[in-house]
Amino acid sequence: MRALKMSHDKGYLAVSACWRGSLASLSLSALALGFAIVFVPSVALSQPIQDGPSSPSDANAAGVPDSLETREEQAEPVAVGASREAEGVDEGIDESAAESAAAAVRSLEISREIARREALIDELRYSSGVYSDQLREVQADLGAYLIEVEDFEGAAKVYSEALQITRINTGLYSEEQLPLIKALIASNTKSKAWDKADDFQSLHLHIASRLYSKTDGRFLTAARQYGDWRFRVMSENLLDDSYLGLARTAEELSAFYGDVIVALESEGQENSGDLLDFVFSKAETDMVLIRAIATTPYTDFPGTVSPYVYRSRCRNVRDANGQVVQQCTNIQVENPRYRQSQRDAKQVAVNRQVRSIREAIDRIEKLRDSAPQLDREEVDVLDSRIARLELETQQMLRQARSRSLF
Repeated sequence: MRALKMSHDKGYLAVSACWRGSLASLSLSALALGFAIVFVPSVALSQPIQDGPSSPSDANAAGVPDSLETREEQAEPVAVGASREAEGVDEGIDESAAESAAAAVRSLEISREIARREALIDELRYSSGVYSDQLREVQADLGAYLIEVEDFEGAAKVYSEALQITRINTGLYSEEQLPLIKALIASNTKSKAWDKADDFQSLHLHIASRLYSKTDGRFLTAARQYGDWRFRVMSENLLDDSYLGLARTAEELSAFYGDVIVALESEGQENSGDLLDFVFSKAETDMVLIRAIATTPYTDFPGTVSPYVYRSRCRNVRDANGQVVQQCTNIQVENPRYRQSQRDAKQVAVNRQVRSIREAIDRIEKLRDSAPQLDREEVDVLDSRIARLELETQQMLRQARSRSLF
């Protein structure tokens, strides 16, 4: 009986221990659930209760955080874009580095080539003398290379030395100078040394006029080059001239074209295409001049009468004896006719240029009618240019006749 009782007690103790373990497990589960409820995000607590998400998007709308797999899928395109951007940056850096390296190599090659050519020039100076023709040719080659690599100032210096050697060897008016002068014009124009370029343009025309007649094709080519250059100087004001300077340039260029036209007509080339070109060039130059005159205030023109006159003004004063006497003085006042004389001077200048343009138009029409070799298209071009000249002339006349300050 005692043994049975002890067995019964042991069984009771085992059941009791089992229940205690179950209660402890339930307590821990409840505690864990409490912590989970406490730490639920406020976003989830603020959402209304639904039956349950049917998809990941529904879960996101319900405030449930994305799964790890969804976040990885979203991060994948971002990482790919960042990788591509990094590759583009790397490619840009590689291209820039390659360009810099190529520029450095090119610069080194240019420096070595210039040094080689300069060494050859020094050697020729010692072996053949400072005025040898071979030295001039090598310097001209170096100048052409410097223009090719866009070292225009260096090219102008080398060409100047070659020109001096040529003038010493062949004289002041030799034909061998002309190519060197053209190269000096090109290099100084590229470097925007306008004053030097203008000087060499004048020198080129001067030498051509000494070498060729005014009806020679080579002189006419030089004349066109000079005229185009002076027209550009005048139109763009490359030499920073004042109005008077620009007007003087236009007058000189118009007179130059007039001399060429007279020379061609005197040689029996009244119907030549060269004459027609120079007539148009002169008309365009006169048009620039008349435009400058028309847009200039009349107050800039010198009047034809004196700007001031003297007038006597008298007043009564008492002398030392108390007698009333008249005392007069001469004073200088503005001449009321001076402003009108300035307007008249401006109008005279405009009329002179208008006459010149109309003479050019008459000459062009005569050439058009007496040149059977012109086809219909060329005649239409001439008519169009004549109409443009006439229209601009009328506009300038109306503007010049304005009674305002201008």
